[in-house]
Amino acid sequence: MVNISTILAGVAFVTLAATNVVVMLEATQSPRSAAARARLIAVHRVAGYLFVILFSVMVYIMSQRLAGVGITSHLPLHLVLHIVLVLVLVPLLLLKILMVRRYKQSHSSLKAIGVAIFVVSFLLVAIPTLSELLRSVNPGSIGLRLATGLIVAVCLVQCALVFKKGKKLRASTDPSHTPAPATSLTEHGNAQDPLVLLLAHTEQQTHDTKTLRFQVPEERRIFAKPGQFLTFRWMVDGQRVSRSYSISSSPVHENYVEITPKRAENGCVSVFLNDRAKPGLMVEASGPYGRFYFDQALHKSIVLIAAGSGITPMISMLRYIDDLKLPTPVMLLYCVRTGADIIFQNELARLGSSLHNFKYQVCLSRPHPDWAGLSGRLTGELISQHVLDVDSPTFFLCGPKGFMENAREILANLGVNQDRILQESFGESKLSTASRPPEADSVETVVFMHSGKVCQVPAGSTLLDVAEQNDVQIPYGCRQGVCGTCATRVLSGAVQMDAEAGLTAEQKDAGYVLPCVSHAEGTVVLAA
Repeated sequence: MVNISTILAGVAFVTLAATNVVVMLEATQSPRSAAARARLIAVHRVAGYLFVILFSVMVYIMSQRLAGVGITSHLPLHLVLHIVLVLVLVPLLLLKILMVRRYKQSHSSLKAIGVAIFVVSFLLVAIPTLSELLRSVNPGSIGLRLATGLIVAVCLVQCALVFKKGKKLRASTDPSHTPAPATSLTEHGNAQDPLVLLLAHTEQQTHDTKTLRFQVPEERRIFAKPGQFLTFRWMVDGQRVSRSYSISSSPVHENYVEITPKRAENGCVSVFLNDRAKPGLMVEASGPYGRFYFDQALHKSIVLIAAGSGITPMISMLRYIDDLKLPTPVMLLYCVRTGADIIFQNELARLGSSLHNFKYQVCLSRPHPDWAGLSGRLTGELISQHVLDVDSPTFFLCGPKGFMENAREILANLGVNQDRILQESFGESKLSTASRPPEADSVETVVFMHSGKVCQVPAGSTLLDVAEQNDVQIPYGCRQGVCGTCATRVLSGAVQMDAEAGLTAEQKDAGYVLPCVSHAEGTVVLAA
């Protein structure tokens, strides 16, 4: 009976370790709905508690059995290995618990530690079990042969899986391979498939800002993450114009989506949306796109720093947290010019009452005489005054380029690690093609290697423009160098990019560019 209990405890021990690894990997898969991710995290937490409890019981029983046996040299080799594995497993568990509690951004390290805990747990159970089997089974018996054959078969299967994975990895390093962008999927399609949205309602937020709610078709649903954006293809005065706007509604509502464009002087689309867009308007949209989003599995506390219309992705995060009743501590620092420029003023007041762990401050650079709140510009003193702990939260920045550069510098001076600073950049201004002086006697040519086409580049055209003019298929999204959908590898030649926010460090090192904001310098060969 004791042996059966020991075997069952060992099987449960290894099963819990494996469950933790599998659930952790599943929870980090994208796309994954917030509710599903929350359930997986809860399962991971419960399995972790059970694992620690069972491990403590097993260690206690083992210590009682070893008490009074004698010095280590008198113990069998498998028991010595058993003790060593226990001593290895204890610091691994303590390290994982510490990282979960204090260093939540190191999710990749957590995965590695989880796998290491599973391997040690398996060895901890397998070594004494195998030792007992070898002592009790006669050499040459059928049982021993079957066990040996099973082990060999498992090893062969693992080798085959590794070989297959290696082939996929080699294929992914082929020049024709383009890494997938950080996008969310839509039901019955992906982010590149256009959606046809119907404008159902508008709401004036400020004198120059309006919220537009679009109805999503019944057969489609948008699975966005709070903070991501959509790319719209508007028809304005007979011309098709693409613009990207952050989603300001909560992603929990999958049947509609809201944006809140701010009217800009000489901005044809923003003027159209604020002055002329009426319910019944139809528009094509693709996405969601963007790596700037809140993830409750990774970001246990957050600080939102916004300026002007940079509040739009932040309000989506706040509404999402409110809808799911998440306990995430949130601090918002919102900088605007005057009181009349405060976007979502009523919504912020509502969220301030609804969310117990949410605090916010509005800072005016041009306050009215009767303004009782903060005034001036964003400073280190202002952040230190309202963010007492800068070592734990993730910082989200959104606003004009100069504002974000200043905020990032302030946070760096306060000792905030760069990997805890995320910023939205699709609104950054790009270099004007007119400011790029034409070089005499220079002839730009693009060779699309896989399409087998050699094309001349019209003045001022991007590589994506040239591809479209010559029927070369390069998928794209935002057309502003942010979403990364069009990332394509340069095989040879020089390219100047106006923006590169949509590329990861690995893509840059591998020679990828963003054709939507790239210009050829001489002859360029693309893997497209």
